[in-house]
Amino acid sequence: MASNTVDTESLGQAANALGVYIGEVQDNIQKMQDAATDCSDNMGSDVYSQKAIAKLGDCIKALSATIQEAQTLRATILKKKQQIEESQNSF
Repeated sequence: MASNTVDTESLGQAANALGVYIGEVQDNIQKMQDAATDCSDNMGSDVYSQKAIAKLGDCIKALSATIQEAQTLRATILKKKQQIEESQNSF
């Protein structure tokens, strides 16, 4: 009978990588928000500027949803890692 083992270190690395991804995307979201603000401040109510700002807003919403999913996945990975470690410690 083959035994299944789970490498909790790999789960930790995956969670850490997701944490880095989340941080980098959040930084880029902030840059987009800053660009939209700058565009609005500099161009006022120019029609083309407003379209660009709206598109940035759409991108920010989509990226924010992606971040939420990544945070949920990261939390799930960390919970599973903890469960495995606790079950290994009980033996």
